[in-house]
Amino acid sequence: MLLLPQAPKSVLTFALAMSARSSDSTDQSSKVPLPSAAAACSAVPRVDSIEPVASTKWLSLQTISYTDQEGTARKWDVATRTTKKSVDKADAVVIIPLLRRHDVTGDGSCKGNGDSNRIDTLLVEQYRPPVGKTTIEFPAGLIDDGETPEEAALRELREETGYVGERCRVVPQVSPQVCMSPGLTDESVHVVVVEVDLNNPYNHGTPKPNLDDGEHVTVKRVELNAGLKEVLEKADGNMPIMGLYLFAVGLELGASFSLT
Repeated sequence: MLLLPQAPKSVLTFALAMSARSSDSTDQSSKVPLPSAAAACSAVPRVDSIEPVASTKWLSLQTISYTDQEGTARKWDVATRTTKKSVDKADAVVIIPLLRRHDVTGDGSCKGNGDSNRIDTLLVEQYRPPVGKTTIEFPAGLIDDGETPEEAALRELREETGYVGERCRVVPQVSPQVCMSPGLTDESVHVVVVEVDLNNPYNHGTPKPNLDDGEHVTVKRVELNAGLKEVLEKADGNMPIMGLYLFAVGLELGASFSLT
């Protein structure tokens, strides 16, 4: 789950730390080193340096010095996770669960049975302090050290919803690394499509999530073909996350254009 514990410093303290930056903070020793390939690159646009401004336990504010397409030196403020290891690795996974019943064929592969026209997915609702509202999202979570995106997706799906995804018979589909809000943060994710076999005994009834302390999540199972966009628009004041809403719009447009 993409849930950040409360930061140990207040927002006011964070802002004061930013404004109190001294002129010598631009010393090279305080700057975040860039990958050697990026530092050696002379093409534009390019990032020239990254300077830490202030940080809490989980988030850091940095100022990027970069050169634009016209060769003009500019600056950009960015928020990043203090746990981020590399710009080349995604921070988290966003999971698109596809719930249906599977039959095992003679060769050991899976195919949908008579209920294959009915495909459900899972949404999670949780209060998000930055927007002051309960949001509606796909299940998601950070990738732990040593995990692959597939492993992180299967782990987070079970922890957050209780459902067990397929790992071998139907391999999860992993997207390339995609950005989230590149004007504000360097956060990136992999989108992972996970098949959930409803014939699996672990997925019978209402599976029980295994939530971390401080996580308060409501899991909703909805039918994809029943109009996901309409479900989101009748969310009783809850705010859909952009990626989920775009997914719903894509489903609706695909159906209207008879795309397969």
